[in-house]
Parts: sequence; structure tokens; C-alpha cells
Amino acid sequence: MTKSDSKQKFPIGILLFGVILILVLIGLLMVFESSYPKSLSTLKTQGDAYLYLKKQTIGLGVGLVALFILSYFDYRKLRAAATPLLFVSIVMLCLVWIPHFRPAGSVAARWISFGSFKFQPSELAKVGLILYLAARLSRKNRNARDLKKGLLPPVIISLFVLLLIEREPDLGTAVVLFLTMITQLFLAGARKRHLFYLVSLCALAGLVATGSFGHRQKRFDTWHDPFKDRKGATYQMYQSLSAVGSGRWFGVGLGQGKQKFSMPEGESDFIFATMAEELGFARVVPVMSLLFVVGAIGFWIALHAKDQFGSLLAGGIAALIIWQAFINIAVVTNTIPATGVPLPFISFGSTSLSILLACVGILINIAHSSDDEIKHLIVTSAEYSAESEDRRIK
Repeated sequence: MTKSDSKQKFPIGILLFGVILILVLIGLLMVFESSYPKSLSTLKTQGDAYLYLKKQTIGLGVGLVALFILSYFDYRKLRAAATPLLFVSIVMLCLVWIPHFRPAGSVAARWISFGSFKFQPSELAKVGLILYLAARLSRKNRNARDLKKGLLPPVIISLFVLLLIEREPDLGTAVVLFLTMITQLFLAGARKRHLFYLVSLCALAGLVATGSFGHRQKRFDTWHDPFKDRKGATYQMYQSLSAVGSGRWFGVGLGQGKQKFSMPEGESDFIFATMAEELGFARVVPVMSLLFVVGAIGFWIALHAKDQFGSLLAGGIAALIIWQAFINIAVVTNTIPATGVPLPFISFGSTSLSILLACVGILINIAHSSDDEIKHLIVTSAEYSAESEDRRIK
């Protein structure tokens, strides 16, 4: 082993996996803590207090298998799957509107079902869109600074996908993916003024849509005054803020939270409120910091990737995790109007967990490829130095 090899840093992929494992284990614990009251009181669960935990564990198992497969699968081969995967995502996003594929009793068109199997197409669309943009923007004949030929074509297709998600309606996921898209475009070198125009136009369209649909206007009203109608329109947000506030610095104790007994979506989109109540601010902050550590590691991998495709792919995944975590926490604390976005790796949702773990596998693969490239350069440099020294002696 050369002196240079001995100075190699701890593999970033192993560090990433360790942080993810901690988050997932915390997530399993909090899913059980926040869901067992609902499980015991709902007829659909037949009194099984572990039902949500069992479903989340299945998602974890599927996700870990995907993680290990993709961590050893050459990420560069994913380029060929970018367009087909996006096409499949679009087809599945359209299937949610067909009653035959929609789960019985479902109000929002966000799920498709095949017998007892349910799947959320918007989760697959996250990966499909990130992969598509990475592949499209990294082509040799494409320049993101060129508005007509380099930027507009992928943006138009991306906005079409986001529109399908927004119409489900799932504005939260659409916003997260939009911010992820902007991040990838920025990393690809798009002009700042083009990004400004794009964000401004989409923000204007969002304001118009908000005024056109009553349920979104109600969310803005709730955001403005979350205590106005505690037993009606603002019930969810009132319960969430009560849980966050009652946790104070060190929480009421694990399993001692009271708001989870009456808070809708307490195991999924509002699981952060249960964590804040039971763990307190001093304990929640380190846990939430781990999410942003994952994002930071992802951007580090993007910075050190050996090709632009890997860089944009890693950057997109990192942006997805950070934006999703940020929006979830902002909603739960009433910093922004309520919209349904799960907390990455922690909220209940087997589809979301499986897809995110698959994305982590891709990140690890890109990191390992970068490490191999660095090691190759080090060995090559060492061999060249040794040959030069031999020639000098001779």
C-alpha cells in the first residue's frame, strides 16, 4: 500500500448508508408511536396496533433490496432508462384518473391499485424526472445556457409531468419536484435570468390556480389564522401547532404524546409534530440535521462525480431530499400553507420509503465510482512518480 492510499478518507458511501440507517430506524419508531392510536380505533385495521409498522417494514425491505442492487449497478447504464422510465411515470400518472385502477373509497386521484397492491405514481415520477433531466442536460450536444435548444425542451416536458401531479391534486409533490428541477437546471449551468423567468411564471400560475380552487384558498386562510376554526377547517393545523408547542425543549417523553390521538395524518405528513411533542426541540433538531447531512453528502458526491450525468443525478437526488424535508417541516410549523409532503425516511409511506432508499443506492454507486476514479488517479500518479525516480537514478 502506498503512502497516498493510506491517507484515503472514510468511504463517503458507507457514511451515507450509516446516516440513512439511523433515520430509517427513528422513522420506524415514530411511525409506530404516532399510528397505534389510529390502528386500535379504526375498523379497517381490525385492532392491529402494528399494522402501519408492518406496512412500513415491507417498504423498508423492498427499499433496502433496491438500495443494494443499485449501489452495485453502474449508474451510467441508467441513462438509457431515463426516457422509458419517464414515459412509464406519465402513463401511471394518467391511470389514476381511471376509476378501475383507483382504490375503492379514494377521493384524491393519487393512487393506483392492482388487487391488494397499491402504488403512488408520483413517487416513481420523482425518480423518473430527476433521471430524465440528468440524462437530457448532460448530452454533449445540449447546452443549458441555450434557451431554445438546450433549456426549453426538457423544461416543457418536466412542467407537463408536474401538471399531472398537481391535478391529482398533489400540489406539495409538484412544488418539491419543481424546486428540484430548478436546482438541477442551476447545476447544469442554466442562465440565472432564465431560471428567474421560469420561477416567476410558475409562481404567477400558482397564485392564479390558488384563487380558482376553493380548497387551496381555504389552506391560505388556515395558514393566516390557524386558530380561527379549531373544530373545522383549521383543526389539523391547530392540533399540529399544539403538539409542537407542548414539546418545548425536551418533550413530554416517548410514547407520552397526547395530540397523536386526535391529529389526522399524524403518522404521515404531520409526523414531525408527534416527534416535536414527544422528543422536544433539543432532540428533534439533531434528527432533522441528519436529513440535511444526507443532502450535503449528496451534493458532495455530485461535486466529485466523474461525469456530468452522475453529477446532475446526485445533485437532483440531494435536492429532492432537502426540499422535501424543508417543506414538510415548514408546513407542520405553519411557516407556509399546508400541503401534503411526507418527511423523508421518517413519515409513513412504503412507496415513498422504497423510492428514497433506491435513490440512496444510486448515490452510493456514484460515490463508489468517484472513489475508484480517485484511487486510479492516485495509483497512476504514484507509478508515474516511481518511474520518473527510477529514470533519474539511472
